[in-house]
Amino acid sequence: MSEEDIPLNPDTFYAPAGRSDDKAIQQSHRALAADVQLSMITEAMPDVALILDGNRQVVYANHALVNMISVNDEHDVIGLRAGEIFHCINLAAAASGCGTSKACRMCGAVNAIMDCQQSGTVVTRECRITTISGEDGQQHSLDLEVKASPFRYNNEQYIMLGIKDISDKKRRLMLERMFFHDILNTAAGLNGLLMALENPQDEEEYKSAIIWAKKAGNELVEELMSQRALMSAESGDLELNITRCSPVQLLNDVATYLSYHQIALDKRIFIDPFSHSAWFESDPQLIKRVLINLMKNALEASPAGSVIKTGAKLIDKYIRFWVNNPGEIPEEVKLQIFQRSFSTKGANRGIGTYSIKILTTNYLKGKVYFESDHETGTTFWIEIPVSLSQH
Repeated sequence: MSEEDIPLNPDTFYAPAGRSDDKAIQQSHRALAADVQLSMITEAMPDVALILDGNRQVVYANHALVNMISVNDEHDVIGLRAGEIFHCINLAAAASGCGTSKACRMCGAVNAIMDCQQSGTVVTRECRITTISGEDGQQHSLDLEVKASPFRYNNEQYIMLGIKDISDKKRRLMLERMFFHDILNTAAGLNGLLMALENPQDEEEYKSAIIWAKKAGNELVEELMSQRALMSAESGDLELNITRCSPVQLLNDVATYLSYHQIALDKRIFIDPFSHSAWFESDPQLIKRVLINLMKNALEASPAGSVIKTGAKLIDKYIRFWVNNPGEIPEEVKLQIFQRSFSTKGANRGIGTYSIKILTTNYLKGKVYFESDHETGTTFWIEIPVSLSQH
């Protein structure tokens, strides 16, 4: 068992688990809510303003919070912690609430609050959070800027937590990065190949340029289609085209497409020959989007000479696809891997694993999970119901 798997005490893997009693919370809330000047200042703020007690629980909130999340009244959040307000996905693994799971170690909000408590100074962090909303468990990603400031009132020490939704900004930066980096590189390569066709040295060079130009063109189309699917998924406008699918055929199509991709150079995709070929009903193009992202990530994470293994099995009423590569994912990456703007490739590059998550869970009505260790490498699984029309 690694140090990351050992709780700091029986109740938490990270931040202190202790909570304030209801009487103390309500007493602080009444005192703060009765302060007219404080109310005027916080209500004039364009962003969410929360006041937290020493156990990171809300004792005051301005009305801007109502416009950000689905609550009837700002008083509904009194006594909650920040992640509990936003229905953070990591709460399922946090026995003592927000801040106490392993994933909370990477949370910008929790770290800003704790750093502010320890230093007594203003601390600003960015926070990526995946929320679960509605009876159907739809998942959504938020990018927040949180600013924790020491706040003393009636000889009691609090934290003033300002929260700004920067999701649109981060999404725009991510899309711009993707377009100006990935697509521009592909388009530039295609342009160079077309220029070479004007004056080929011989027929062999001409044929080779044609082949690589087709590959570059396919890559360009694929990048654009993936981006369109993700944008439609985020806006809720993605329409499904449900038809009969063959798991083996889908894997073969994806492997064939990626075999021409630059990232597959000196690497091989191996499809498990014992994969099940049972027919199922779903959206084949959407599944291909997910599988392409999974295999591209596996190829990018693997050195030359590696073999990427993949396959599919019929498990109860689900088709389980899997993709394995020999590398191990670092612990800090594991804890953030499905967050929208997180990426190991550089700033504003987080898109692959996030799109896998949102397309699989919100539209294909399935689930995605992974395991990663030194012995077996990294394996991602996605499970898709055999009949999407019944979900």
